[in-house]
Amino acid sequence: MAVLTRFQLRRATLDDLRAVVGWPETPTELRFLFPHAQWPAEPLKLLEHLVSHEDGFVVCDQDRTLGYASLYNAKHQGTAWIGHLIVNPRARRMGVARYLVSALTTIAQERYRATEMATICFANNQSAYDFYATLGFSNEGWETRTDHRGEPLKVFRLSKSI
Repeated sequence: MAVLTRFQLRRATLDDLRAVVGWPETPTELRFLFPHAQWPAEPLKLLEHLVSHEDGFVVCDQDRTLGYASLYNAKHQGTAWIGHLIVNPRARRMGVARYLVSALTTIAQERYRATEMATICFANNQSAYDFYATLGFSNEGWETRTDHRGEPLKVFRLSKSI
């Protein structure tokens, strides 16, 4: 018997990406999604950045785009990385992010034979950190990145075996 879900996963289109770059509602959200972006967001710069990713995927519900994330470096060293995960503000707390991570994990396993999923989480993004922890990701350490002003940002490398 087939399991029905209200969500569908597909590759992101240019129209999807145009919507995604408008989702960050605060400077902090924008910084978590694009550390080198300035507030207010410059949609064309963000769009150029997202278009450059190997595999960008969206979660949809009928005609609405609800979430986005990229899957990258999946072809190398058995680790698939999740980047730029964001959920449409009108679709948060509906299971979109959980569905997206699960679907990307399946793609990483089946298409790239990945044995590990990983992501970077900003140290001050507690809700994202807690979310990934509930999915079985563990903290593998931290490193420093820089934002658009060159200021240091502490990030955690989170990973889990798949």
